[in-house]
Amino acid sequence: MKWTAKAKRMFGTIVIGACLLAAAGCGGGSERAGGDVGNYPNKPINLIVTHGAGGDTDYNARLLARLLEKELGQSVVPNNVTGANGSIALEQYKDGDKDGYTIIATNSAALIGNKATGLSDFSYESFEPIAVYGKSAGENVVVRADSPYNSIADLVEASKQNPNIIKYGVSMGGGVYIASVIMDKSIGAKFNVVDTGDASNRLTALLGGHVDATSIPYSGAKEYIESGQLKSLGTLLSARSEMLPNTPAVDETYPELSVDTYYVVLAPKGTDPAIVEKLNKAITKIVKENAEYKAEVEKMNFQAPWVLSVEESKAELQKQLDHFMKFEQYLK
Repeated sequence: MKWTAKAKRMFGTIVIGACLLAAAGCGGGSERAGGDVGNYPNKPINLIVTHGAGGDTDYNARLLARLLEKELGQSVVPNNVTGANGSIALEQYKDGDKDGYTIIATNSAALIGNKATGLSDFSYESFEPIAVYGKSAGENVVVRADSPYNSIADLVEASKQNPNIIKYGVSMGGGVYIASVIMDKSIGAKFNVVDTGDASNRLTALLGGHVDATSIPYSGAKEYIESGQLKSLGTLLSARSEMLPNTPAVDETYPELSVDTYYVVLAPKGTDPAIVEKLNKAITKIVKENAEYKAEVEKMNFQAPWVLSVEESKAELQKQLDHFMKFEQYLK
């Protein structure tokens, strides 16, 4: 069959039209293909926050959302979906839309810890990590000012000498609970572990004499430490916080005893890698270059700006998963 010039033009038009309608191949649909993300984003982004309003995870997520709007030129709308230490939201959205318009903000203690404790049967690997974009100033191991313990070693040794007498307040299933298990199995501490709820309830229990020690984020304990009602024995960090250089990390005394809490943004599994990279670059620019971001996190959460690339984020989350899973049999 001999093709005329007119027939060739008509056939070409039909093929191009079919490609556009299908949004697959032929140079179109590049947002789905993983190369050029085109005009992404061109509509509002829904940011699911796995914890309740007012906490550190929510604070970090909302600050990031506000600044991402300026960076991306589209609204980023936080939406709190809470319950079961973040596992409800994570379960609901891990297999969600993969178009980059629904992303999730959580913390690593929930994301990683829930698998170690059996609350979830999945972890970060069921998502596309976009960025680890912040590091908590750390849970401070605190006691009342009249306590005889002046270091983490004092507290641990006293628990060994008096097993199950010293009451240590935790939130069951969370990072502070995992830390209490590590204290027991790794360094031999023998506390009477008491479930006293979230950080504000743990603080109340400590001040009221219902527990002898607990761990609380520095932002929650700050005024009581500065007023002389409480004393900090150190943070549950793998290294001293840049914002709190005079507060030791308990890891300095007990290398196994570290529970770093990172703030993490995720996308559903299968989201276009080019979209993930574009979001990571936007977040990285905010954390490293935005003066407003730096001022806010240093003032409100005692965080030094800190962010990781996509691959670095995956590696750090895997490192924490490996650390927690060593104690899996004791956590479930």
